Amino acid sequence: MNAETVGQAVEQVSAPKMISADTFAQVLPAHLGAEKFTRWALTLLRKPELAAVATTDAGRLSIMSALMDCASLGLEPGRTYHLVPFKGVVTGIVDYKGEVELIWRAVQRPVVAALVYSKDDFHMIGANVPPRHEADWFAADGRGNVTGGYAFVAWDGYCSMVVRMTEADFVKHRAKAQTKNVWDEWPEAMRLKTLVHQLRKWVPWSAEVRQP
Repeated sequence: MNAETVGQAVEQVSAPKMISADTFAQVLPAHLGAEKFTRWALTLLRKPELAAVATTDAGRLSIMSALMDCASLGLEPGRTYHLVPFKGVVTGIVDYKGEVELIWRAVQRPVVAALVYSKDDFHMIGANVPPRHEADWFAADGRGNVTGGYAFVAWDGYCSMVVRMTEADFVKHRAKAQTKNVWDEWPEAMRLKTLVHQLRKWVPWSAEVRQP
C-alpha cells in the first residue's frame, strides 16, 4: 500500500463521525485527555497493515470497537493496547504492561508474575503466601520447558491470592485466541499477560488512577 492509499484509508476511518476527540471523551477516564488519545489513535492508524483494514466497513467497525475499548480502559493504543489485524478486521489486545497498569492504578502495589520452567525449584507455600521459586536464571543450556506460571500483588508482609496456571492452561488459552500468531511470536510475553489477566479477576483494578 503506497503513501497515498494509506492516507486515503486513514482519512476514511478518521472522518468526524468515526474518530474524534468528542467520541473518545465519552468513555476516557479523567487522567487521559481526549485530544492526546485521538492523536495516538490517528498515528497508529498510519501503519500500512491497519490502514489496509480501514478500507472496508467491517474493518473500520472493528477498529472503532477496539479503540473505544482501549479508551474506556485508559490505555495507550500501540503501546499498552494493540490492534492486531487478522482476516480483514482487528482484534484489540491488552498487553502485559497494560494489565499491570490497570491493577497498579487501583492498589499502587507491585505486581509479580513469573514463568516456571522444568529445571526450576518451585514450591507453593500457601494461597496468600509468595511461592518459593529458585532457578539457575542464567543457565547456559536454558531452564528447560515452561511448566506453568504464577502472579500476585505484593503488599507489605503478605500478598494477594497467588494465581497459578499450568502449561496446559496456557495452551487452552492459545487455542481459544483469535490471534494465535501473536502467541507463537511472543510465547513468554503472552503467557505472562494471561497470568496477569487472570490475576485481575481477583484483585482491585481500575481504568481511573485512584489515590492510595
